Amino acid sequence: MITRRIGSIIRGRATPFQIIAASMLGCMLGFMPGFVQAAGLILVLTFLLVILNANLAIAALIAVGAKLLSLALAPVSFAVGRLLLDGPTSGLFKSMINAPGLALFGFDYYLTTGGLAVGLVMGIIVGLVISGAITRFRRKMVSLEKDSERYQRYQARKSVRFLVWLLAGSGHGKVSYEDLLSKRLGNPIRILGVVFVALSVAVLVLLNQLFAGPILTAALQSGLERANGATVDVGSVDLSLKENRLTVTDLAMADPKALETDLFRARRLEAALNAEDLLRKRLKIDLVVVDGASSGDARKVKGRLVGPPPEPEPDLEKPGDARTLEDYLKQAQLWKERLAQARRWLEKISGPDEAKPAGPDAPVEKEEGLRERLEREVQEKGYARVRATHLIEGSPTLTIAKLSASEVRVASLGDDRLDVEALNLSTHPALLGRTPEIHVRSGSDRIVFGLALAAFERAGATNSLSFAWRGLPTDQIAGDLKIADTQPLQGGTIDLAADGSWASQGGITIDLPLQATLHAVDIVLPTGDRTKLDNFTLPIALTGPLDNPRVKVDDGGLSKALLAAGKQRAVDEASKAATKLLDEKVGGDLGNQGKSLLNNILGGKKNQP
Repeated sequence: MITRRIGSIIRGRATPFQIIAASMLGCMLGFMPGFVQAAGLILVLTFLLVILNANLAIAALIAVGAKLLSLALAPVSFAVGRLLLDGPTSGLFKSMINAPGLALFGFDYYLTTGGLAVGLVMGIIVGLVISGAITRFRRKMVSLEKDSERYQRYQARKSVRFLVWLLAGSGHGKVSYEDLLSKRLGNPIRILGVVFVALSVAVLVLLNQLFAGPILTAALQSGLERANGATVDVGSVDLSLKENRLTVTDLAMADPKALETDLFRARRLEAALNAEDLLRKRLKIDLVVVDGASSGDARKVKGRLVGPPPEPEPDLEKPGDARTLEDYLKQAQLWKERLAQARRWLEKISGPDEAKPAGPDAPVEKEEGLRERLEREVQEKGYARVRATHLIEGSPTLTIAKLSASEVRVASLGDDRLDVEALNLSTHPALLGRTPEIHVRSGSDRIVFGLALAAFERAGATNSLSFAWRGLPTDQIAGDLKIADTQPLQGGTIDLAADGSWASQGGITIDLPLQATLHAVDIVLPTGDRTKLDNFTLPIALTGPLDNPRVKVDDGGLSKALLAAGKQRAVDEASKAATKLLDEKVGGDLGNQGKSLLNNILGGKKNQP
């Protein structure tokens, strides 16, 4: 009965110290956003609640009420967290966020820091109110015990004492209210609490040894699903701190855009850890080796989306005479979705916006930039998951020095396998001080890809992006082109090659000159005429946002090439006809010299005498 619980608190032996301590700790616990955001703080506050001999009943009631109140006051707690983390005390909290041990407390979350402060103030106020009310009650009871004969007469009846015990719980026993008033502190340490904490630590260590695998598996699966936005299957996770090794088996990440297939699948993933920064909530992986990797495989069980679906990207207006993908490709939306996924990957590689270096002419970022970012993240993630990532210093939260995946199988490439190597990947490239790089090469050398994030170098180099795809069957891609009602390109192969730059500030933008080289390709005109082009290179400019680039084709160069190709075709036909005619009239072969002279005349070479 709630009346018995409250009555036991009012009539009990709790001292003002025990009441205020219970109120403070219970209120701070109630305002913690969750174990993921404040694991260290929750454990420390719970252990203090048990060790400091605080009144557990008061702490439990206040914690429940504070948790309900924290939901309504989340904007207030977040604002207080902003004041502490981005205000005058920013330096102090930056040191705590990056300190070993304290980094596990979650001070980098605005709602954790703000909730701790709001809970502390409210806990002190509530504790003083409850302690004052109980003190006044005890003074009144002392007066009744001494001066009221009527109270003493009723108190002597067993039926009255039983009714009070039934409705208001047990009291303070044989100790008088006058004795309770004289105790302000009491025993501050609970001996059983110390024993309980020691046993709890021992049990946690034992559970970690017995169930570390399942716990890590669930944690890794949950984290990857939030990052991927769709189902992630993890077979097992094995962490050996003695050997500094992490092994993941049977990893499968569903494609958020095609839940029937896997975006990435690996039979085994093994990582060599550098565990010296774990107490600073940093994870440095020296080497990741991926075995049995593939992409595009069909799933046995259809995946599901995790979290809200991504909002559609707004279409940008066409500047000048530049065109967009819709002007050239029938399946432009599909390509835009693929490019949007690539943009999200590049944004993760580039790290948070506030960590990116600005060029010498770039304007200095004002406080409004940080405020706008936080407002956007609050809308996207909620108050509890917004972090002060700009206060993380020294080393990134996660660093992968080298990642190697050999013979990666991609469903659309058939038997051709890819070798992937990535260097210096991290959550905060500016803190790492090294250039993140990704290199991909197919076994046949038909596909080559390279990407480097060099903007964080001291010299201020430009981010580079290059790729080549050789021997691409023309008929494989020509069906997606939007030119009249016919397939304009037929037969032969096309080589694609690009070497340009990209920037990550204000979204991913590219400046990528693309060269398309046609080999033995027939160009079919709307009239039905055919012209064969061989070793012809067509320059194409790709600029602007990665997921909606502007496409500019050198129409003048294409017209000249078609005209030259048609002229050469006419020359070839005339040469054949003249050679045949002369052979018939002269009655013999013209010989190599005669044919060469004839070709020169038909070709119109000006330097020919």
